[in-house]
Amino acid sequence: MVTLEEVKLTAKNNMSICKMCRVCNGETCRGWTPGPGGKGSGSSFVRNVAMLKQVTLNMRVLRQDAEVDSSFDFFATKLSAPIMAAPIANVKINYGSSVDEKSYLNALGHGCKQVGLLAFLGDGANREAFEMPLNLHKELFESTVMTIKPWLLDQVFSKMSEVKECQPKAIAMDVDAAGLILLKQMGVPAAYKTVEDLKKIKDFAQVPLIVKGVMTLEDAQAALDANVDAIVVSNHGGRVLDDCASTVEVLEEIAVFVNKRCKVYVDGGFRSGADVFKALALGADAVLIGRPFSHMAIGGLQEGVAMYANKLIEEFRECMRMTGCITLEDIRRNCVNVNF
Repeated sequence: MVTLEEVKLTAKNNMSICKMCRVCNGETCRGWTPGPGGKGSGSSFVRNVAMLKQVTLNMRVLRQDAEVDSSFDFFATKLSAPIMAAPIANVKINYGSSVDEKSYLNALGHGCKQVGLLAFLGDGANREAFEMPLNLHKELFESTVMTIKPWLLDQVFSKMSEVKECQPKAIAMDVDAAGLILLKQMGVPAAYKTVEDLKKIKDFAQVPLIVKGVMTLEDAQAALDANVDAIVVSNHGGRVLDDCASTVEVLEEIAVFVNKRCKVYVDGGFRSGADVFKALALGADAVLIGRPFSHMAIGGLQEGVAMYANKLIEEFRECMRMTGCITLEDIRRNCVNVNF
């Protein structure tokens, strides 16, 4: 069996754009969009990672000895932990990957399923970029979620109709993708969404709808007004707006405001099980992790993804053990310190 370090080395050799830095913090790839980096100066990507380090854990070990339960309910699907792979697609353009898109997607989906986690699958400008993840979704529908880009409504409904044939657990939309440079360069009809648009999409979906790209209380309220089932606090990995706040900086305020009226997920710079624990302590229900899962799929295919996922789960459980948390409900605000 290969080691995680060997998988990382292979990933580095399999990518011509992403440099597979020792710490994936956005410093080297500033401004590489389309590509692996953050938009403009890259500060939004860099800030996502940096601000997470300003949250620290409170160790508490004088308690009754008991094994922790990290299991998480995702719309009636039980996961090993509140961790999911974020939707990253087009790895040839974004990473310069020598691993083809189909192999990458299969590795991501099957690797997550192997350890009891779930993968969000992306969408793209051309038909093939939608069909490849959709075919995997048909195979692994309980372990994957399709993410539809914010196209014009007719195209949204057309794609959602095909997804609904799979009897999905949920459907997601990354509404902030309307600001992606690559889509604009390709002249694809992506558009911002109003509350009324989201209501129509929610009604059409007839399954839980997850809206990804919420960074303010105003957008959180709009999502609630549209009766969505979950939001993802996300700045699209820092790839759509320069000088944006980090997701961990706005997470607690948004989670308190939402007040359990819908699920709150988060992504942006999360790299470890400790990072996942911090997010839950600040009010998130679960965390999506993007670039590291992509690296593991490119470097180790299914085995690499499963290896990294198991590492995340064990790190998360260790944080639970060392902070006196037996179940996810025990992870509360007093488990962490916020130094920003």
